[in-house]
Amino acid sequence: MEKALSEGYVIYYEGVQTGSPESKAFFGQFADELTGGGKDLEATYKSIGEVCGMAFQLDYFGLLEADKAAHPERHVMADVDALEMKAEYERLLREYPAFAKAHANDFKPKPATDDDALALRVLQWLKDGSASQRALGGIACRGLWTLLLAPSAPKAPGPMDAVALDFRNRALAQRIMEDPRERIFITYGANHLPGLLAELRKRDPRWAVGSVKWLRTIEAPQHLEGRLQGVDG
Repeated sequence: MEKALSEGYVIYYEGVQTGSPESKAFFGQFADELTGGGKDLEATYKSIGEVCGMAFQLDYFGLLEADKAAHPERHVMADVDALEMKAEYERLLREYPAFAKAHANDFKPKPATDDDALALRVLQWLKDGSASQRALGGIACRGLWTLLLAPSAPKAPGPMDAVALDFRNRALAQRIMEDPRERIFITYGANHLPGLLAELRKRDPRWAVGSVKWLRTIEAPQHLEGRLQGVDG
């Protein structure tokens, strides 16, 4: 991101906006529905990061605050407001009976599952463990996330993808098309890319992927140098 700024790009940030109490309340309900209820997304991410030995992404973005203050025009919160998501959700309920039927039990309390309880116990066990247990847990955790985030075959759409992905992709594509600046660095998650590209091509078929570069998903928290002892030759 710092390199992109030095090359004249504008940065587009992902992050559903919650500027009013009503907006914040709906997004809280929506996040609960996505996670199975009763979980704070930000707190969950921070907890996983702590156990895995990783930095929370929103904390990292704080390093750019000085540039944001000096050049606010280069930093764009490009995502929709939660109330816009609410309006789209309600439109789908009205206009698509199949969607309404599938979502008849949305935003109702849901019992905790055994998987939830197990995950919480594992997280707490690692937090309370010895230094060596936490180190081994961090290695296993980072390895697991690297596998989970690796390129894979397309997945079946999730129950909320029509709002959480498709709607936001359309809004992002429209924003990109209307922005007169040619260099835009987009920090959205990778799940948005296929749908965003499809939306851009609807507006202009000349859109295409110029190159793809994969980076290591997760590095070790510290770099170790040295040599093995007791090895001959």
